[in-house]
Amino acid sequence: MTDEVVLPKESATGLVLRVLRQGLASGRFRPGSKLPTERVLAVDLSVPRTAVREALAVLEAQNMIIRQVGSGTFVLDEATVAHSHSQTMSDPSWCSSPNAIMEARLVVEPRLAHLVVSNATAADFARLGRILAEGETADTTAAFDAADDAFHQAVADSTHNALVIEIYSAIAAARRRMPWGGLRRRFLTAERRVASRREHRAIVEALAARDAEEAERAILAHLHEIKLALMTGDGRRAIEGLESG
Repeated sequence: MTDEVVLPKESATGLVLRVLRQGLASGRFRPGSKLPTERVLAVDLSVPRTAVREALAVLEAQNMIIRQVGSGTFVLDEATVAHSHSQTMSDPSWCSSPNAIMEARLVVEPRLAHLVVSNATAADFARLGRILAEGETADTTAAFDAADDAFHQAVADSTHNALVIEIYSAIAAARRRMPWGGLRRRFLTAERRVASRREHRAIVEALAARDAEEAERAILAHLHEIKLALMTGDGRRAIEGLESG
């Protein structure tokens, strides 16, 4: 009697990646075309939206797609990819160091609180609540990373200021680039994920209470904790490895 071979179950993110890559390879998604929305992909594939975001982040890091705030996600063609490589030195999101990214975040993100308090709608707070719930149930570093990206983008989107959203999107793009993305997975320990969830809740509570000063303090405290995690332990060692590599 032979032992039955049990194949590992495909993850939700793996499923999304496989379907999208098949669509790109087959020509179903042609260069320049717009991909279905996160919501549509999540419903069609019966997966959480965090899995869709995670898969899209992988494809974007591989220069297969580009995500444009307010417009959607588009398939890149070879000419566009070549052009993006030629712009490496002029695009700050390609060459920013972890320290530079944290400096930019500390300047920009706390001040978002005032615009969110003034402009956010009930739909914005409902979105933030959903993303908080996704982060609470994220059971892998990658899933939490995707929910964390979505949370900070949702805060920026809640300002309803196109220029501010574009500025934050440049920071978000830098955060997703390798090797920074790999570094994030090094310092996002289980303890740090628990702390980030608590800090995210404090930010949303202050924003929902329309308390701009408290929300600003909560965002600043969160970012200082992230910076501290980067500067110590595995985060510090990973940065030193990047700088010496």
